[in-house]
Amino acid sequence: MSREARMRKRRNRIYLSLLVAVILLAVLIHKQVLQDVFSPTVKGAYYHVVTEEKAVALTFDVIWEPGETGRILDELDRYNVRATFFMTGIWVRKNPDLAREILIRGHEIGQHSYSHKHLGDLDDKKLAEEFDLMEEALQEELNQLTFLFRPPYGEIDQRIYDAATERGYVSVLWSIDPHDWLNPGVDKIVSRVVQKLHNGAIILLHTSSTQSADALPLIIQSLRMKEYEIRTVTELLELAQ
Repeated sequence: MSREARMRKRRNRIYLSLLVAVILLAVLIHKQVLQDVFSPTVKGAYYHVVTEEKAVALTFDVIWEPGETGRILDELDRYNVRATFFMTGIWVRKNPDLAREILIRGHEIGQHSYSHKHLGDLDDKKLAEEFDLMEEALQEELNQLTFLFRPPYGEIDQRIYDAATERGYVSVLWSIDPHDWLNPGVDKIVSRVVQKLHNGAIILLHTSSTQSADALPLIIQSLRMKEYEIRTVTELLELAQ
């Protein structure tokens, strides 16, 4: 075999190895992005509620403004559904009227930190500030506090959990995430919710997603067709065994 042929063969092996590595990396990333949070990493945090009742909670993370919040509220009203909205303090400060509208229409609120930072990157003082600023925003803009807490990005460890618990919060994450923020398509959002349905599920959606707002009527209809009752997080927690 000539030197040129050997070099060509070697290059082909290198290219093949790189291609395999890229494919494996893509698979791992895809799996990590699409994998729902279910097994608790911190004891005491709620990813779902253990219950024999066919009941679920619809939750919305309210982070970017103003999103489809108004349209989502209208759809929830149309179907007489009450949901739980986890709001950041910055969003409440920028959209106080819309935040009040959520309460006026009978929905439940939870806190989603003040600035939606990665809380694990903050020292104890900065972490405490996130809670303090959020509580001030809720008190000053809505004259209301909440005992529900959802960490940004679903990132929680023992320190964050303990900090929330010491302030009287129940930490709430989710067991069904259709990744609506990636805009995968209305049909995909609906199918991801329906395929993963289970008793006590906590469903994560985002008010910033137009596709999520489009999918909401179909999600509600699907839940009811399967005889699931839609509750707020607090109502779902009351069913815990």
